[in-house]
Amino acid sequence: MKHITIVEGYESVLIGEGDEANTITREQAEELAAYIEHEQLKEQYIIWGSHSVLFINYVGFIQCSDFSIELLPKVAFEGEASCREVLYRMLNEVGYIQANISSKSYVSTTEDDLLELLAAYFATKLLKQLRYGIITQYVEVENNLMSLKGSLLVQKHIRENISRNKPYQAYCEYEERTEDHNLNRLFKTVSILLSKVVTRVETQIILQQILNLLDGISNRPITYFEAQSIIVDRTNKRYEVPLELAKLFLQRQVSTFSNDTSVSFSILFEMNDLFEKYIAQLMHDAIPDKVFEQHSGHRLLVNERTNRGIFQLRPDLVIENDSSQIVIDTKWKRLTNSGRHGVKREDLYQMYAYVTRYKNAKAAILLYPFTPEITSEAFPIEYWSIEEQENKKVAVHMVTLHSRSETITQLKEIVGYHLN
Repeated sequence: MKHITIVEGYESVLIGEGDEANTITREQAEELAAYIEHEQLKEQYIIWGSHSVLFINYVGFIQCSDFSIELLPKVAFEGEASCREVLYRMLNEVGYIQANISSKSYVSTTEDDLLELLAAYFATKLLKQLRYGIITQYVEVENNLMSLKGSLLVQKHIRENISRNKPYQAYCEYEERTEDHNLNRLFKTVSILLSKVVTRVETQIILQQILNLLDGISNRPITYFEAQSIIVDRTNKRYEVPLELAKLFLQRQVSTFSNDTSVSFSILFEMNDLFEKYIAQLMHDAIPDKVFEQHSGHRLLVNERTNRGIFQLRPDLVIENDSSQIVIDTKWKRLTNSGRHGVKREDLYQMYAYVTRYKNAKAAILLYPFTPEITSEAFPIEYWSIEEQENKKVAVHMVTLHSRSETITQLKEIVGYHLN
């Protein structure tokens, strides 16, 4: 099994016949292409060349029949492990993964990819709870019995017994306490799935222990639709973390395109969305002012005849105190040392619309991740005022992501500079 780790937007997966670390064969590239098409991944984020494929904006993990690709964001400068740790922290912070896996015991001491780490976390948490006791539930059972139990199903009793001259039997429906219910079937289905794709020996051992404990559970795989109907209540609350992870694993599984004995699998996230939600979450912690996400209170134009607004404005964040506002849009892009530091003309038009339409807005800010290649130390990186409205500004800022506390400090500085 070949494993490839690359940084999205910076490094490509090469296509060829060599044994280089980031190279896959033509056959493997065809399987990857088929998987991308099946999952309907966004074409604009995947750039195919004659001998390479570049992923932009996607981060996470893709598992194919005999190779896997881990996609990391460029968010830290101490190597892959540091980028991986920041990614896990961001996913935890915004709730994309309902499990606190960013602790040192699971991240800092391992170089495992996203799939291996999540599988290890799932298996460890599940085994611990199963050892406390396997949950049983009441399920409805239909059976032909020698005596009446529960309620008699009249139509089935007539068909199965009266018409066949079996007056000594009763076709009944009743509740029976059993271990063979959807929650345990979900855990068994996912444990079997993971045992086929993980390579970490310790995780394989734990998964086998889980399967031994669930030996009495039906082997019928549970579907993702069935899994979605499982809710957390007081009887299964202790299983909440492995339950959420099990649903995540099951959702991302598809049949492989190369043979019938393995699965293709992915856990992918869009950095545009992740960056936006992460900054919004930290902003709530960073400042005492009001923070509105995806604010939709204004439209750009109003139709004179119908008095209906068109072109709804929806900035990522609006920060507001008693008298002033600032508007922020996050951009998961790399700034450059070229003119306007690579800020697009259409983004500036959008900022102009925000800062002029929001009456109390003092500034509209484009917020980018820190780019180490930027040589300017100016704060903000770029700064403009609106012609004949010098009290309204458009600014460009960057924030680092390798440290949560440092990001919060920088957000405080940005808000304080423009809002106060």
